[in-house]
Formats: sequence, structure tokens, C-alpha cells
Amino acid sequence: MDIISLEKSHSLTQSVWTSEQIRIGERLAAASAGLTLFELMTRAGQAVFEQARRTWPDAHCWWIFTGGGNNAGDGYIVARLAQEAGIQVQLIQVGDGQRLTGDAATARDYYQAQGGVIEQLNSAQGTPDLIIDALLGTGLTGPLTGEMAAHIRHINQSAVPVLAIDVPSGLCGDTGQILTEAVIASQTLCVIGLKLGLLTGRGPDVVGTVLLADLDVQPLLNKELQQMPVASLMHWHELRSALPARRRGAHKGEAGRLLIAGGNQGMSGAIRLAGEGALRSATGLVRLVSHNSHAHWLNMMRPELMTASFPDFSDWAWADTLILGPGLGRDDWAHALFSAALESGKPMVIDADALWWLAKRRASLSEPQPWVLTPHPGEAATLLHCTVAEIEANRLAAVQAIQQQYGAVVVLKGAGSLIADEHNVRLCHYGNRGMASGGMGDLLSGIIGAFMAQGLAPFHAASLAVCLHSLAGDMAAAQGMRGMLASDLLSPLRSLINQDDDYDNTHPKFDPGR
Repeated sequence: MDIISLEKSHSLTQSVWTSEQIRIGERLAAASAGLTLFELMTRAGQAVFEQARRTWPDAHCWWIFTGGGNNAGDGYIVARLAQEAGIQVQLIQVGDGQRLTGDAATARDYYQAQGGVIEQLNSAQGTPDLIIDALLGTGLTGPLTGEMAAHIRHINQSAVPVLAIDVPSGLCGDTGQILTEAVIASQTLCVIGLKLGLLTGRGPDVVGTVLLADLDVQPLLNKELQQMPVASLMHWHELRSALPARRRGAHKGEAGRLLIAGGNQGMSGAIRLAGEGALRSATGLVRLVSHNSHAHWLNMMRPELMTASFPDFSDWAWADTLILGPGLGRDDWAHALFSAALESGKPMVIDADALWWLAKRRASLSEPQPWVLTPHPGEAATLLHCTVAEIEANRLAAVQAIQQQYGAVVVLKGAGSLIADEHNVRLCHYGNRGMASGGMGDLLSGIIGAFMAQGLAPFHAASLAVCLHSLAGDMAAAQGMRGMLASDLLSPLRSLINQDDDYDNTHPKFDPGR
């Protein structure tokens, strides 16, 4: 069976599913392959055992924590295999192991028949070299009981590696929400198909390295389930084929004209970052329209940027695409600039305070426009008139709700950024905690606008830009995550878009939206 890391693009890492889709799909796929569900459980336990041996070959004492569902059955199979291999095993059962039913009870019986002992946490002795988390998996249905939470706290305080089966216990596999507390895993071995909650919301905080074991049935999942996955995972080496191509004799006007509107008093840095990000993403011409208190010196250190001040500026027709919002503010000047930009009717990226203005006048919007909205969770809450906690409780539902209400492509930023249009959702698994700093969103807006100005349709531009921006952040983090600045991504941006670059003199291989 295949066990793969998400860092290595593979056909199995394209689709992201809900837990219920996987539960239905595994039954159908097992029947199609002529397998019982217990045989599938045995394969899952075997995959976990082999992964543990592969990653921690010197771990000779394993503690395996089991709960009350099928995830417990996986744990019992791992325990039996570990015993057969001469590993010292302590299986710690939360609740009464004799109350297990179905395949989990069968796995328990096989373990006990081999001499395996079921213990409680207060009777466990010694110190483990490795912990296997088989407590809950996708079986989380609400806040944890006190006993379950206590076992999770014990795991997290153990200071030893943890391998979680399918989903770290306490994490919602569908949303990435942690209702009480969750196991903090070193690795998570997801079985059959990727679950959304591993990759967005709080999931990235606790999953460690995510691996996928197909159990030799995952290729049957799409066929038998006959449902679309809830999202698709983006991989840079595949998306980069969508980078806008230039003919050999191209001139700067063919590479796009981008206008960026914002930069109120005291907020010139935001619009400058967006502008430089657009230039480094190969836009031919970039003009910044900002407050007259600083418009004349915004390009002192980057003379390739053109500048103009508002309200003097009125040549909106010059641009192929607009970015509206970086450093915009919420005063009368900002409102006037926002209104003038909207009246231009241009394709647009709307970010930052422009989202606040948009939320205020949503009822008066005309037909959907070729826009990309780029909210972080706070801005998403403003757009949907709810709380940040409600956004983070179900990021997939939030990004889809914004898309439906505003009729635009939506990028919900954060760990596991989501990009949605009316038909599809894409998820970005690149990026790191060092990117939680001022200016990162402005830079992203500049990149999205750059690709739109060069002719990409909004959904393709947003997807390519989010992937590129996040991967550039990962490259910049090689110098250290702490103290990383948005401008540190500019050099990696240029490197990434020039990898194996071939300026075709005829036609690009893949050119969506032209």
C-alpha cells in the first residue's frame, strides 16, 4: 500500500473529503475489492505499525491509547503486531474495553488471545518511547468528557513522539476545530483519503507531518462514492504551468497594467508592498493611487512603480485590473476612493478595509463582478455579519457562504487557506507560522492582481497566487520564522516563478481565462 507525504505530490493527495464521505466510501470500496471491513481495519493497523517502525526504529516501548470506536480497533491491531515484533506494549483503554462492538471488538479479542493486556492509565508503568493515539480519530461528536480530556493531556505532557491514527484525537476531522483540547501529534497517518480538518483551521497546529495510507482501496473511492470531494489540494509543480507566458517579442503593455488603490495617511507601506509584489510577479506596469501626503515618494526606493494621488487621479480606464484596499482606511477619503474604484467596473482584488466598505453596501451591489475577495477570519466575520469564532468553527462553510453572498472568488486566509468559486474549493497546505506578520496579506493581493492583469481568470489567479505566496514564505523561513517580514518573500517569489521558465514564442501550454 502507498504511504505518502503531502509534500510529494501524488494522485492520492489531490482530493480532500469529509469523514462521512470516507465512511461511506470505504464500505463501498471494500465491497468492490472483495474485502471485509475488518480486513480493511487490519490493513490500517498494519500501515500504522509499519510507519511507526520506519520513523522510530529505536522505540522499544509503545503506549497505545484506545477509545470506544473503530479507531480503537486500529489501535488493538497495532498493539498485536507490536507484540509479535518483540516490542514492549502497554495498551491503555479509556472506558470499558469490553463494551467495544463489531470489528473493534474482534480486534480486541485477537489482541487478548495473543496474551495482550488491557490497562488503565493509573496502572501503566515506566516511560514510553512512542505513543500511538487511537482514542477518537474521526469519532469526535462534541466536547470531550473529563476522562478523555485527561488522557489527552497526559499524552501531550509525555514529551515523547506521538503517531495519531487518521486524526489527532480531539480535532474535528471535518472542520479543523478543537472544541476542548486535542492530541498534539508528531505525525498523523490519515487512512484512505485526506480529511479537511487536518489541513485548515487548528488542524495544522496539532497534526505534525501528515501522511496518507491508501490501504490499496483509495483509487476505488471516487468511482464507488460517485461524489465530488469537498476540496482539492494544490501542488505548486502542477499549478505553475498556469503562469502567464510571454512571447519572445512581448512589450510591457502586454504583461498587464495594474492599478492599486489605497494607502491612506500613515498606511503607505501596505500599498507599496502590494505594488512590489505585483512587479515581482511579472506585471508589466504597476501604478499606485494613494493619499497625496505621500504619493510622490512611494517609488523613491522602487522607481519601477508609478504613482498618483487621489482625488486628483481619474484615469481608471488605464488599468486591466484593480487592487482595492491595502492601507485604505475608513474615513471620508477612503470612502470616496472606494466608490470611485467600484464605479470603474474593472476586474478587481478587494482586500483589507475595502472589504469593510463592501460589507456596508452589500445590499446595493449590482450583478456579480470578476472580483477576488481576500478576507482573513476577522474580515470574513464582517462580510457575513457573524463572529470570528463562527468563521473558525467551519472555515469551509464560511468561504462558501461568502462566495454565494457576494458572487466573487473568495480567498479565506489563514492556516490552510481556502479558495472558492461557485463550483470548486481549493486548499493550500504550504505556509508557516512565520507568515503571521503585517503586510503578508498586502503582498498576496499584489500577486493575485498581477496574475489577473496578465490575463488569468480570477479563480486561477487566486489559486496560483496563494500557492506561490505560501511556498515563498516557506522558502523565506529557511532563514528563520521569527522576525520574518513580508518583504522577505520578494526574492523567493522571483525564484519560484522562474523555475524551469520557458518563454514560449508560440502559445502557452495552459492559459486559463484569456
